[in-house]
Amino acid sequence: MRLTFRPFSNTGVMLDFSFTLFLSVLLGLGLIWLAGRYFLKEDVVYIPDNCRRHAWKSVTLLSRACVCSVCDTSMSSNGHFCESCGVCSDNGCVRKADEKFPCKQLRIRTRADDGSTSRHLWVKGNLPLGAECSVCGEDIDQTSELGLFGQRCAWCQRMAHDKCFSEVSSTLCDFGPFKEMIFPPKCILASRSKVAPKVHLTGIIPPEWKAHWRPLIVVANSKSGSSGADQVVALMRGILHPLQVFELGQHGPHEALQWAIHAAPTRCRILVAGGDGTVGWVLNTILQMKVEPHPEVAILPMGTGNDLSRVLGWGAESPDEFDPIDYLTRIASAETVQLDRWLAAITTHSSLARFHVPGFNAARHFYVYNYLSVGVDALVTLNFHKARESSFYFYSSRFVNKLLYLCFGTQQVMQQDCVELEKNLELYLDGVRIELPQLQSVVVLNIDSWGAGVKLWEMSKNSPTHSIMKEIHSISDGILEVFGVVSSFHIAQLQVGLSKPVRLGQAKSVRIVLKRTLPMQADGEPWMQSPCDINIQHYGQATMLKNVKK
Repeated sequence: MRLTFRPFSNTGVMLDFSFTLFLSVLLGLGLIWLAGRYFLKEDVVYIPDNCRRHAWKSVTLLSRACVCSVCDTSMSSNGHFCESCGVCSDNGCVRKADEKFPCKQLRIRTRADDGSTSRHLWVKGNLPLGAECSVCGEDIDQTSELGLFGQRCAWCQRMAHDKCFSEVSSTLCDFGPFKEMIFPPKCILASRSKVAPKVHLTGIIPPEWKAHWRPLIVVANSKSGSSGADQVVALMRGILHPLQVFELGQHGPHEALQWAIHAAPTRCRILVAGGDGTVGWVLNTILQMKVEPHPEVAILPMGTGNDLSRVLGWGAESPDEFDPIDYLTRIASAETVQLDRWLAAITTHSSLARFHVPGFNAARHFYVYNYLSVGVDALVTLNFHKARESSFYFYSSRFVNKLLYLCFGTQQVMQQDCVELEKNLELYLDGVRIELPQLQSVVVLNIDSWGAGVKLWEMSKNSPTHSIMKEIHSISDGILEVFGVVSSFHIAQLQVGLSKPVRLGQAKSVRIVLKRTLPMQADGEPWMQSPCDINIQHYGQATMLKNVKK
């Protein structure tokens, strides 16, 4: 038998190897790019290209009739207005309006310190009710006949009659009475890079009025109790720079706070349009991102309880008709106050904790600004949150939310899931154990507002347990007040002023030991908590703005 040896050909093997290597390198580069994008996404603030197209919103957000800026006809409810500059258009004139009318410039290439001046951006007609001419001081009458009357600058908000317009048309714009709150376009520095190929924020240069400049950043949460966040965003973008007004998304307020970081060392102000949970979210993110100097935080109440807003004078709920001029005036004259921040550490009682199994003996930490409670009030809040997150909850309003609270509270009057709480909970104030009476809830207060405006401290002044506390309450004294609630029916009595809470004491540190799984909440955010130790300690202060103008 004859053996024949053929030379081994490795051409196909080499091609397969080269292709595999190419794919591996490509995959590696892709993973590196994705990782870079993931870690940098919260640090990069993207800015839209400097086109001057309008940002159209439904005219139903406005509480007044409007006239199309193109065809000069009255618009129905299906018309649009630009939230940045105020130009209006019906459905058939949108393209013409984009071509004919300029909008606010987001940034310009000249620097804030180059001595250049700013021009007005005049928009004809659709003036607010009660508009006053900045030239002659008389009212601009828009009721005599239908049409576009008067002129308004989209930046400084100055207005003028058509007959007076020639006297101000060529003057320079000083950004008006709220210039101390505005990021002027020429102050915004932006560029591209290999890591971030889109135009992104690289710096902020103070304007020429930097001595009094304290820009305002607006953060609105459309998922809060009321449904007015869209209107707040649209109206605020019409007065301020559109880029300094943010809607909260899934990534939270990180992008908004990057503006405060870039504006340093100038201290910014932040307006949070939302409920107590949104305010806490922003305050926690300020601490997490180490924003310096600490921004001063004002509140536009849009939640269900709005307890912190009540204490700081911003009201129990947002107004039916939001007036941005009035609210900016209130912020300008607001008083700076300090709010105690408390660190709560929860260590779970797990059978695996003693063996030091990773993940079973680590404490969970979070911050408290308003109150922390265990018991029936937390259970009612938890049931409400479950209902709000269900697919059947499709209409968000403060009235519906309060109605749901009432239903779940009434349920606990009959069901009483938190009865004999005192047997399943231990309370220590400054290391001393407190003997508890019959209770269904323990409330630890930092501010004197709980359960949508119930002032436990003030209501308990003449109670039988009145003498166990000092006669001083402050949101910045480093002391917590602890109260007891007897039942769900007791909560209803407290809300209408027919009963008094049980004073349990004051302390600089609080420890709560849970012996069984119980409902718990912190600043209105509820959950079911398994047996654990809860330690609450003082952890600095947040800088807030208190409304002093009624």
